[in-house]
Amino acid sequence: MYVSYNWLLDYIDPGISADELAERLTLSGVEVGALEVFGPSLPGVVVGKVNSLEPHPGRSNLTLVEADVGTNVLKIVCGAKNMQVGDKVAVAKPGSKLPGSRLIKEAVIYGASSSGMLCSARELGLELDAEDEILILEGTAVIGESVDEILGFDDRILYLELTPNRADCLSMIGVAYEVAALTGRPVKMPPLTPQEMERDINKIIKISVEDADLCSRYTARAVQDIIIEKSPLWMQIRLLKAGIRPISNVVDISNYVMWEFGQPLHAFDLKQLKNSEIVVRRARAGERLVTLDGVERELDPEILVIADGAVPVGLAGVMGGKDTEITASTQEVLIEAAGFNPINIRRTARRYNLSSEASQRFEKGVNPEAVIWAQDRAALLISNLTGGKVLRGLIDQNMSISQPRRISAKPERINEILGLTIPTDEITAILSRLGFSVQQEENGLLNVTVPVRRADLVLEEDIIEEVARLYGYDKIPITLPRGKLLENRETREQRLQNLVREIAVSCGFYECITYSFINPSSLFRLRLPENDRRLQAIPVLNPFSEEQAVMRTTLLTGLLKVIQHNFSYRELNQMICEIGSIYEADSLPLEKLPVEKVKLALAVTGQILDPNWISPSREADFFTIKGTLEFLFSRLQIESVDFIPAAMPFTHPTRSAVIMSGGEELGFLGQLHPEVAEAWGVNQPVTVCEIDLAILGKQANLVPRVSSLSRYPVVNRDIAVVIPRKISASQLGETIKEAGGGLVNQVKLFDLYEGRQIPEGKRSLAYSITFRSEEGTLTDAEVNSAQKNIEKALFDLGAVLRS
Repeated sequence: MYVSYNWLLDYIDPGISADELAERLTLSGVEVGALEVFGPSLPGVVVGKVNSLEPHPGRSNLTLVEADVGTNVLKIVCGAKNMQVGDKVAVAKPGSKLPGSRLIKEAVIYGASSSGMLCSARELGLELDAEDEILILEGTAVIGESVDEILGFDDRILYLELTPNRADCLSMIGVAYEVAALTGRPVKMPPLTPQEMERDINKIIKISVEDADLCSRYTARAVQDIIIEKSPLWMQIRLLKAGIRPISNVVDISNYVMWEFGQPLHAFDLKQLKNSEIVVRRARAGERLVTLDGVERELDPEILVIADGAVPVGLAGVMGGKDTEITASTQEVLIEAAGFNPINIRRTARRYNLSSEASQRFEKGVNPEAVIWAQDRAALLISNLTGGKVLRGLIDQNMSISQPRRISAKPERINEILGLTIPTDEITAILSRLGFSVQQEENGLLNVTVPVRRADLVLEEDIIEEVARLYGYDKIPITLPRGKLLENRETREQRLQNLVREIAVSCGFYECITYSFINPSSLFRLRLPENDRRLQAIPVLNPFSEEQAVMRTTLLTGLLKVIQHNFSYRELNQMICEIGSIYEADSLPLEKLPVEKVKLALAVTGQILDPNWISPSREADFFTIKGTLEFLFSRLQIESVDFIPAAMPFTHPTRSAVIMSGGEELGFLGQLHPEVAEAWGVNQPVTVCEIDLAILGKQANLVPRVSSLSRYPVVNRDIAVVIPRKISASQLGETIKEAGGGLVNQVKLFDLYEGRQIPEGKRSLAYSITFRSEEGTLTDAEVNSAQKNIEKALFDLGAVLRS
């Protein structure tokens, strides 16, 4: 936001210099990023009056000009034709320097002496008019006075680097209110009352708003009999100081008023509006609009447009249409001032890449009070500067009446937060300088009424911040921070998760982190039955898309989506894991908070190792994850874990198991059902697993335990038995341990055989048994006795020794 110090004086006299004002604004939280002089010093360039104009004797395209510069009359050869006798112009006397280090000297031009130069705006460094036109100064300029003073080149320009919440300072009036709060000086409003004619505006235009959600207020005024020409020089200069290029009087006035009040305006050529009607509505499918930049744009039905009786004539709050723009032939204008939905304006501006000063103000929020002020101010200026006549009345379609916000604040809390002791009277005075109304109750509570221009103030903490910045951040004493030093130790749950993560990674798994929000259709791809709790997913109120519409009830969907994605890049060998939360609801809609459970999920597919000259690769399968889990359980010192065959809706009927320990279900493990794998676009076997870490943690011992090596040797014996298939290998192993009477140190299954020599429905299992005693060296008799007990126990299970 560019703020001209001299322009600001129209609304408030701060009583301090521009440098001091910049410092005080910055200290109060309104940062002044730069403070610059508007234009260069132009010594020797003065105001001159054209006394006579005569043709050049040798060149028909040149003119001999006599210019009175106060101290003398200079004869100057000039190529421009736009000045007349009596005009006041900028004269560069011999010896003066123009921007760009151009030195002006006396010269003879085609036989005629020329003592100086008449300057155009561009030659003085102003982007105003064509290069071949001499700058005509205001009639009040004093002959001989320095031009840089007349044009305000010595003016100081403050560049405000505003935070997004301070939209109130995107106007000269808003900055004036801020300066008033800092200095205690009063704000002066510019004249706002135009003189109206008898003709009523309602007789020439009809206005309707079809979408009140996107347009909370729409106002209009009309002015007729205007003459389109350049704006007065003073207005053009002020717009340049604001960084705006002057165009024509009506367009410049709309920009000027926007800079004054922060309220964007738009002017339509009234005669170009079909059916004398304005309709504020959403665009319709297939509609197109040629905007002021000459680009034809296809309109989105989600954007707001300003339409006449037939077609759109402008993108609301962003840019007008080419067909209704102000041209040299325009005689009647309709002035628009409105309040549009900030989010919709932002989307429209981004959709068409048309960010502007107007759209930026609508995006951040405009002052609802300024709508009528801006309308009246624009009508007054158009009437005064174009000779136009303002029609009686103002059309105001107001669907949302804004009221000042009331916020309560305790003086004690203000001082507690700031660490100060500011008297209540001083707090009240600070808030009053901001234009707030303050009433104090008997208990000391301050009821603060905040004007609608300060929409950024909502909470008591906002009032505290206002007091702090106006009182002075520099007055807050420097103190050392106080507080208790807390020992930041990981919780048991965190240590468990970190240990599980380390073990999974050490076993070759890559950790994934997937979204907690999923597409509900991904749950149906798991073939879950209708009564499965995992289908009772909690919906997200305002999801970004259907892909993140519900909270996940299982980690499998995320891992399968990762596998599917990697498959599309021909990554066929994958071992991935995730530790994350799932969310279970008792009922929908929610009556209480859902249960959040932390789970471990593993998934493998393809080959475990790439084949090499030492060892061949093997397929990742059920036993790959089972081995990882057994290693995990061993590290967590969970001894009794059973893998009980059981099919899940999404697993292979004969290649899955429920994992039990201590009478509780830890989770499941199984190969993905072929139909489920196909639904996820995977054409090779996938094995998955999900473990509840809360149940696992109850049985886990996170502190590793070690024992010394035995002083006595071991005795190894092998045994092979043929046994019915219904008896599991783990059951057989537990039987061997129990029957060994405490002498069995370790049991390992080293062979499984099913073939022609084995009866149908049975299989051969071979175990390696390690015997050891902590009391002494075992004798053959002791080992033989233990082995006989083992054989008898196996026979009782239906086993037969295999020779």
